[in-house]
Amino acid sequence: MNIQEIINSLSNVSTQFIQQLLPNVPVEVIRYAGASLLIASAILLLFLALRMLRPGNTRSSSKRVNIPRSIQKEGVVIDVLNDHGDDDVAVRCVITSASSGKIKCEIIERLDVIKAKEGGEIVCIFAPMKTDEGKVNSFTAKLIESDKTGRKSDRITLSAPTHYTMTPRRKHTRKRVADQQFIRVKLWIDNPYTSDISFEDAAPHIGVNSFSTGGPDQSANAVVNISNGGLGLSVQNHVIPETCGVGAPVAINLFMFNFKEKSFKPYWYTGEIRSMEEGRPGFTRVGIEFNGSGTNCEETCKLRWNKF
Repeated sequence: MNIQEIINSLSNVSTQFIQQLLPNVPVEVIRYAGASLLIASAILLLFLALRMLRPGNTRSSSKRVNIPRSIQKEGVVIDVLNDHGDDDVAVRCVITSASSGKIKCEIIERLDVIKAKEGGEIVCIFAPMKTDEGKVNSFTAKLIESDKTGRKSDRITLSAPTHYTMTPRRKHTRKRVADQQFIRVKLWIDNPYTSDISFEDAAPHIGVNSFSTGGPDQSANAVVNISNGGLGLSVQNHVIPETCGVGAPVAINLFMFNFKEKSFKPYWYTGEIRSMEEGRPGFTRVGIEFNGSGTNCEETCKLRWNKF
């Protein structure tokens, strides 16, 4: 029996069935209605078949065992953190190979040194992906081969992920400062609410592209990153004051270049040193959180400080 015979048979059956239900309706009308119904059913079945045959979106329905391969296939950049409690990104990588037991990565950007030792755990953050068990954006893996002891300094090897989770990212997104000439920083390790220092005229304890008490010795200092919530500095060890430590209050004068006005615009902040970690040889990474701002008071001609 060919297709045409099947269609004719279905048409006759449907016509007889409708005639029994609606005996007063002309046969021709019933036949046209039956043909329209068959065409609509055929289109619906074709649509459903195409939906079933269409390949699924890897990012929306990945199984957890395939996430590293999905990341590799899509060329997604992953942020490698030093540990679970550290939001600072050590390096950014792309996965070059993902097998059942190892993940090989190529470093494309260095923001810090990888502090984890071989055999230790590190956390990798990536763009959120949907899985059968919900969204995830990070996995924990062991560092099998580091960039220091491995055969290539731009390669690291990780174990297969031991744990997946949805890791909340920082409230304020950090931006890396690529060109230091468009930002200047003056930093005083002192409490601006009680200090007698006239900050507008005083030389800073630590400076980036600014005149400071250390003079030319501070020329290598740099701003690593900045956000609405704070900034990170890379400071030469020998110019860090003894009073500089985690928890110390600070006053900050930022000069950001305004491209529209073609001039530097000053901003005043109060803050607190949140972290001090070893950076590249001879330098310390200093993390500072803003907790207030300063404005010029016309009445006293001094800075007025206000907590956020």
